[in-house]
Amino acid sequence: MKTPRIAIALFGIPRGSATTMPTLVQHFIGPARQIGDCRVFYHLYRQDRVVNARSGEDAAMPDDAYAPFAAFDGELEAPELCLEQWRFDKIQAFGDHYVDEFRSLRNLVHQLHSLRQVTTRLTDWRPDVVLFMRPDLLYHGGFARATIADLCSHPRRCVLPEWHWWGGYNDRFALCGADVFRGYGNRVELALDFSQRTGRPLQAERLVRYALHRANASVRTTPIRANRVRVNGQMKPEDFSAGATAGSIRRHLEMGWLRLLTQLSI
Repeated sequence: MKTPRIAIALFGIPRGSATTMPTLVQHFIGPARQIGDCRVFYHLYRQDRVVNARSGEDAAMPDDAYAPFAAFDGELEAPELCLEQWRFDKIQAFGDHYVDEFRSLRNLVHQLHSLRQVTTRLTDWRPDVVLFMRPDLLYHGGFARATIADLCSHPRRCVLPEWHWWGGYNDRFALCGADVFRGYGNRVELALDFSQRTGRPLQAERLVRYALHRANASVRTTPIRANRVRVNGQMKPEDFSAGATAGSIRRHLEMGWLRLLTQLSI
């Protein structure tokens, strides 16, 4: 069996990187380098401050937030430039799923753009496996060695967190085979199509499911957990229980029925 090429793709905003990067190295980058030929790629937003009403953040980015990525292959981009490219005005027209004056939707499009940019950067290397990892997550545990072998043998396989599906598939991180990593990583290209075909406002987890279905992916789950870390280095508590995931699915089903009843009453 040939030595697998393993790409690790980091994307988004590196808030809390002093806290999170050691776990990324311990659980993913280090083990991947022991298994095969591993390269780390990134696309990150270069900004001086993080302001997010939904997460309660309004703080300056630490001076050394970008330092851990200097040894990797990547690029920094200023925020806001990508919105016109992905026709944000058209996406807005389908509604605001998060009901916060489109702030979360704007952040989602930024994240999806960053994901696509890093996917474009790593594609020419022709990896056998791609690990898409947010650098603002504190990871608790890593993958088994057999997982990489399985992804090499089944290139249409995609491994996702088993928690927080919210009516679709969790979008925090993913391990993808060679035939599906583009479908996962380039899904911003389907953002407007998703709303046009479903009539729904754009929503992160539903778009993952939509894109992987279009890519004919074979989805598996992993119990690996990860907490979001804020710009001040504080870890956000999470409920990883099966009940929370089941509850998220149930609530989305109930919301769907309520939307249908509302439409029928008009």
